[in-house]
Amino acid sequence: MKLQDHFLLAMPGMDDPFFKNALIYICEHNNEGAMGIMLTQVTDLSVAEIIAKMNFLIADQREYRQDDIVLMGGPVNLERGFILHSKCIPAFEHSYAVSDHVWMTTSADVLQTIGRADAPEKYLVALGCCRWRAEQLEQEIADNVWLVLESNSRLLFDVPYDRRWLEANRTLGFEPTHLTALAGHA
Repeated sequence: MKLQDHFLLAMPGMDDPFFKNALIYICEHNNEGAMGIMLTQVTDLSVAEIIAKMNFLIADQREYRQDDIVLMGGPVNLERGFILHSKCIPAFEHSYAVSDHVWMTTSADVLQTIGRADAPEKYLVALGCCRWRAEQLEQEIADNVWLVLESNSRLLFDVPYDRRWLEANRTLGFEPTHLTALAGHA
């Protein structure tokens, strides 16, 4: 099972309140485990505030989107920033391709471009991430904790964070009010 560049959609029976109604984008999945960014919770910080705190607001004029809110990417590595973005050439210092269209950067040089013409076309900023040890995520999927669905740029970058779980369900043809926590195996 290769889950990199897929979404995890929390099932209605999710018993961990932190992950209730979560949509997670899987950035890495290999024999050692998995890592992803939760797309459905926010911090109380804006992207402009993060950039200002890092002293990147210099004399040039920057334009920020009003809805640029920093996401709570997960409960692990809360002190680290993770930026998911569309492909940029040249790549940033600590960037790697999650897919042909989505890159993840952990270096501050990407933040230097935000609000300028050379910024990635699409991006989101998160503090923290989600991690699973080897075979843990596969077991959670087998236990009906998560549904796996193909990723898409619209859901990742364009749908507002508070509508992503609902929209992911609708992508699968479900209305969440019709889902139950009960699951079975045939």
